[in-house]
Amino acid sequence: MVVNVGYDKLSEELQKQLSEYSQDITKGLNEAFKDLAEQGVKELQQGKPYHNRTGQYAKNFAVTQRKTASTVQGAESYTIYNKKRYQITHLLEHGHLTRKGSRTAAFKHWQPALDNIDKAAEKAIEKVVRNAGG
Repeated sequence: MVVNVGYDKLSEELQKQLSEYSQDITKGLNEAFKDLAEQGVKELQQGKPYHNRTGQYAKNFAVTQRKTASTVQGAESYTIYNKKRYQITHLLEHGHLTRKGSRTAAFKHWQPALDNIDKAAEKAIEKVVRNAGG
C-alpha cells in the first residue's frame, strides 16, 4: 500500500503498517491452525491402520484450543487428543509388552497424521505470509 507522509510522521506510519501486517498474519495463522487441527482429528477418526473392533477409540478424537499463553502474542494453539480412550494411544502407537512377555504390534496412526499436518502447515504458513497486508 502506498501512503504519502511527511518525514515527521514516517515513524508513526511505519509502526502502523507493520502492526497491521502482523495482525493480518496472526489472524490468518490462527484460522489455518484451527483448520489443520480439525483436519488431523478427521484423519485420526478414520481408524487406520489398526483394526477398530468397537469404533469407540476412533470416534473419540477431539481438538481443543489451549488456554495457556503462546510464545507468540495473539497466536492460538490447539491440542488433538482422545477424550475417553487416552490411555491406549501410546500403547497402540508404539506397541507394548504382554503378560506373557511378547510384544504387541505397533499401529502407527499418530505419526502419519502429524506428518500430514506438518506438510499442510508449511503450505498454509507460506500462503498466509504471501497474502498478508493486502
